[in-house]
Amino acid sequence: MYKKKRHIHFVGIGGIGMSSIAAILKQQGYQISGCDSDLGQKSVKNLLALGCDVSLGNNSASCIDLSIDILVHSTAIKMDSPELVRARERGIPVVHRADMLAELTKKKYSIAVSGSHGKTTTTSLIAHLLIEGRIDPTIIVGGIMHNLGSNARYGAGDFLVAEADESDRSFTTLFPSIAVITNIDLEHLDVYRDAADLKKTFLQFLERLPWYGKVFLCSDDKLARELLLEMPESIRRKTITYGFEAGAAVQAMNSCLESEYSSCDVLFGNKVMHLRTQLLGRHNLLNSIVAAAVAVECGVGFDVVESALQVFRGVDQRFTHRGVYRGAAVFDDYGHHPTEIDNMLTVALRRIKAQNKGRLIVVFQPHRFSRTEKLWEAFISVFSNGKVDHLIITDIHPASESPIAGITGERLVCDLVERGGMKNAYYVSAGGNYEDIVKKLDVLLQENDLLLFLGAGKINRLAEKLCTN
Repeated sequence: MYKKKRHIHFVGIGGIGMSSIAAILKQQGYQISGCDSDLGQKSVKNLLALGCDVSLGNNSASCIDLSIDILVHSTAIKMDSPELVRARERGIPVVHRADMLAELTKKKYSIAVSGSHGKTTTTSLIAHLLIEGRIDPTIIVGGIMHNLGSNARYGAGDFLVAEADESDRSFTTLFPSIAVITNIDLEHLDVYRDAADLKKTFLQFLERLPWYGKVFLCSDDKLARELLLEMPESIRRKTITYGFEAGAAVQAMNSCLESEYSSCDVLFGNKVMHLRTQLLGRHNLLNSIVAAAVAVECGVGFDVVESALQVFRGVDQRFTHRGVYRGAAVFDDYGHHPTEIDNMLTVALRRIKAQNKGRLIVVFQPHRFSRTEKLWEAFISVFSNGKVDHLIITDIHPASESPIAGITGERLVCDLVERGGMKNAYYVSAGGNYEDIVKKLDVLLQENDLLLFLGAGKINRLAEKLCTN
């Protein structure tokens, strides 16, 4: 993309991964347009504020005209969609979002954060620490950072911090100088055959590093440890491990998990850094530890890291407090995998225990038929472990997938009751505007309860709606 500023059109521009790239390109001076079926997203509002031209509707060839130089799409957009077909007919290059991100990672020293869980929070933490360290990074992240009010930032500095999405293997196209692997879990099993396939693809991601590159890997995680042992020596010697377990190069100790903060000490060689964060849970301490390690690698001082971490306010939809409804504190979280759900239930229960009153009421919208099918038993296990007082499960958010016979929210509830022994699990249809869920909540909720919405679909909008009416 040289010589002249080009017109770049994004199909599905409101997607959290698409919108951040569009925002960076807009701030670099490119003409940006796009279409999306949902203009109510925060990401779209941010793009409109930047001056991007965003129109309503996907699956419409009418939004493709000859002024467009490049069309960008994500995996969520099917190759036979009208926009992509029309663009190819007109000779307009059609580019996957990962390839556009890869172009951006070529231009700077890029920090690419991957892993099955914690990518968005870790990317945001690193970005925040580099900003506070006056590194002036460019940021491309899959969530709205509360400190920025955005998922993108264009900086004049040498570093780019980006979330590297493993869900469709596209992170293997990036050009990182520093790679982070937070963990590896059985996720996206519609794409990956098994754990071996996952590890093989993560290794391909690490093979993109230059000779001077660095890897930060969580040695507390089982599959990440296995990957470390399977690495060729050329990559292993670039790898810095971190975690609580003995033997990590960046060793954490003395952890304190409270209802309002988390803290630990971190040993860097013969120096100790004390980390304290508003983020809750052991998983977020691990995210904070690697963010601190990467920031130090990039030249940020210990004192800056310690102070900056304390004022980091997190990412939207990561145990975000929305307000109060019928006397219950309302939170929502993007968690949609059993591992993530278990972390959130633990955090929520710690808060309830601290106030010594109230119950945990959960509304869960499963995400993707394929994920629900592959992890069915894990969902039963995580919800039937006694942490939840009342559980509402609604219809599965398809995320462009076709239904799978027998894989429904209603059947999942039946299995939780019959096989998991849950007495207070209910299926409630999402309906048009979640009215039936609201009615059920009106019956269930009591003063001092904690109401937690979980899911990567649109269920978070109900959490916001309840607290704004």
